Parts: sequence; C-alpha cells; structure tokens
Amino acid sequence: MAEFAADTFPRPVDVSILSAFEAVWDGLAVAGTWWTATERVAIVAATRRSRRLPLGEAVPGLAGLSDAVGSDGLSPLTHEVVRRLAVDAGRITRDWASAAIERMGQGHYVETVALVVQTVPIDLLCDLLGRPRQDLPVPGTGEPSRVVPDGLGQEGAFVPWAVDGWFGPNVARALSFVPEDNSRRMAVVTSMYSGRHFEEMVWRHRALSRPQVELVAARTSAVNECFY
Repeated sequence: MAEFAADTFPRPVDVSILSAFEAVWDGLAVAGTWWTATERVAIVAATRRSRRLPLGEAVPGLAGLSDAVGSDGLSPLTHEVVRRLAVDAGRITRDWASAAIERMGQGHYVETVALVVQTVPIDLLCDLLGRPRQDLPVPGTGEPSRVVPDGLGQEGAFVPWAVDGWFGPNVARALSFVPEDNSRRMAVVTSMYSGRHFEEMVWRHRALSRPQVELVAARTSAVNECFY
C-alpha cells in the first residue's frame, strides 16, 4: 500500500488529502478497466516526462503517429495524447479528441485522461511543498475488465457519460466511463477543494473563504487554458 506519510511533507496536509492520494497510488498498481497495471504505470511515467513543445515546433498530427508499442509499453500515439493532456491541454479541441478516440477507442482514451488528471495534482502539490514525488508503484498482474458501465449516453461531451438519473456538476461525471478511476479522482478533488462543504455557499473550514477559493480556481483554470 502506498503511504503519503504526513511527516514527509514540510507543512501540514489534511489527512483526507493524504488518504485520497494513497488510494490513487494503490489504484495505479492494478489493472484498470482498459489498460493493464503495467500500462497504467507507464502512462503516469510518461505524464511526468511530458514537456511543452519548443516555440515554433510543429505539433504532431495524430494521423502520422504509430500504434506500434515501444519499449515502455506505449505507442507514439499514446505518448502524444498523454503529452497534450498533461501539458498542452489548451490545444484540445473536439476534432483532436475525436481523432484520438477513434484511434485509441473510448475506453482507453478516457482511462488515459483519468490517469493524467489523478496524478498531476498530486505531483504538483509535492513539488510546491518541496517534497519528493512519490515513487511509482510496482505494477501488479491481471487483465483489464473492459466493462462499459450501464446508464451511459451521448449528451454533449466528447465521450459517453452518466445520463440516467444524473444530478450534479458535469465535472463529477466527466470520466464515468471508468467509474473506479473517476471515484478516486473525485475523492482527490473533494479532499483538496471543498471537503464535505461543496453545497455550502459560505466556508469556514478553510483559511480562505469560498469566494477566495473560487477566484484561485478560476484563475488557475484560465492559466491552464481549461476549456471546461
């Protein structure tokens, strides 16, 4: 089991955040819905290596990238999808996502997104607090379940998501094609953002007020060119 011990951080970190981080790291080491454990760990390693392209360098077109698997278990196509998700999200358009999904398949694409967005904030918090990034886990064995959840449908998103009886913010159902990863992702979001107080308009459980937190969140989204 991964351990994000509180005493490894130079400043106090809420136990709920550490617990959510540990669940993500444990989840990396087992087969997912569409990727094996080895592939999942390789995707996170590729996420960590991702860099923005130098100024003036052309962005690779997905059509010209190979599906052939390299020494790390990932193809050039997957590497470019990971890179764009991790460090170049401002270039994600419906056309680009449609092309990636057509090549990779809906399940592999959504799970790739899930792995990137679960691990980037964890690494970033470690970086900001001056803590070494957590070592990647040793992948386990087993095959992906390849189970498509019931109750999904097309409702304006790039991929099918939960539609039957859904109530709540769209961001909470964005990755419902891979429910286990989505659940771990939302635990990270909840612990770092609002805790149990999302429905409350006035927050007194954090050092920042809710308007201050929302301002930081909005500015961060703008800087990251978040189309959502």
